Amino acid sequence: MEINYNSRNFPNHLGPLFRGNNNIIFSPQELFWSAITVGRANFIDVISNGIYSEYEILYRASIIAANIAQTGSILVKSSAYNSLDPSEKGAVSYFLGLTFCKLLSNKLLKIPWLLHIDVYRNQFTRAGQAFGYGSSRVRPDMIGLDTRRRWTVMESKGRTNTFTQELLVHAKNQTRNLRKIGTDYPNLRVAVVTHFTNGPLTVDWEDPEGYNDDYFDLDTTADDYLLNYYKLIVSILSNNQTIEIAGFTLYTFTNISLTVGLDSRILEAYNSGKFSNIRAFETTQSQQFTELPNQNFYAGPDGIIVGLGSNWQAIILSNEK
Repeated sequence: MEINYNSRNFPNHLGPLFRGNNNIIFSPQELFWSAITVGRANFIDVISNGIYSEYEILYRASIIAANIAQTGSILVKSSAYNSLDPSEKGAVSYFLGLTFCKLLSNKLLKIPWLLHIDVYRNQFTRAGQAFGYGSSRVRPDMIGLDTRRRWTVMESKGRTNTFTQELLVHAKNQTRNLRKIGTDYPNLRVAVVTHFTNGPLTVDWEDPEGYNDDYFDLDTTADDYLLNYYKLIVSILSNNQTIEIAGFTLYTFTNISLTVGLDSRILEAYNSGKFSNIRAFETTQSQQFTELPNQNFYAGPDGIIVGLGSNWQAIILSNEK
């Protein structure tokens, strides 16, 4: 699989992959890893146990499988996506935007941890703050933590059809409205627009300079951030019968050939509250385990691993355009 992306205004030291037009290649397992691990606030924050956590994983995977089709190596909208009504398309395109924001952040910016700012919604209602929880057109979407424990602010927009420069400008302004995270100013502020202009899925992104000094600070730490990031996957592993393979703790949705898991060292650090021990790992593009021979796996640098049976890619390949 591959997508085209266009970069604007990134620092020169990041190199040619952040200038102009480029392509990025990834596996189906990596795409589903991005969808499953992009942290977002939902009812799991309230009911974070048992079958509800499993529903969340299946929901995310199903959005990708149902709404993306593949032409050669290029991704396009499926016929199911095209048949949605406008409000449904808006919800799907928004989630696709978050997913590809996570994909590019990981592969290009070395940001394995990405979390929706709504996780911190309790902070938005304080008296005197510059924006409230409901002001989604003002606040940015995501905050990321890179492998050097530096913060990034990201605004992700997904569109069914045409990309416009005005949309990117608006996204840039939203990234400026989060001034500081904890005690630090973000290392990057990235505006991302995922769209289907002219058919193929495409991403335009930009690193705008500066911030609005009279806007919002987020009170958090890296430890608190990682506690929230791993909450969903730890909930699943803690409430189901798991297996240990090659240093990972795994749970398989047997009937649909989908496996999720976590590096056992990270799971131990999480359960013991030793978040400073959580470090990024080298990614594994694709691997197989003899214990689960019918699945291919991608292990992300966050330690979360996703395995897919061939049925998942077959769905995308067989989707009508």
